[in-house]
Amino acid sequence: MTGVTHPFRLSRRQYSLGKNRNYQYVYRKGKSFPSRHMVLIYLPYREIRVGYSVSSKVGNAVVRNRIRRYFREDFRLLRPGLKPGRYIFAARTSAKEAAHAALTGDMRKALSRAKLFAE
Repeated sequence: MTGVTHPFRLSRRQYSLGKNRNYQYVYRKGKSFPSRHMVLIYLPYREIRVGYSVSSKVGNAVVRNRIRRYFREDFRLLRPGLKPGRYIFAARTSAKEAAHAALTGDMRKALSRAKLFAE
């Protein structure tokens, strides 16, 4: 399987936002799209880069990692239809009680409100 990648594969390194300075840059220059359980911060860029921010206010490590896994999985499935850019999904404290389906719906709503689905 050399050279062939699945359209839904999400290599962490390839799509990662990376270092703290990149997060800070997107927070400063990007546009924010809030929803019930998360906030999407988007900045146009030539390729897709994504980062997930889940504060310690949201819960303990188990809860934060679960939310991060949900975010990663939802973004993995949505990525082929998205415009290139830098994305940060920041969880709100209400995300710890939310079901996975609610987080998925919030991500879709935030992305559609931001008009980031490629046509």
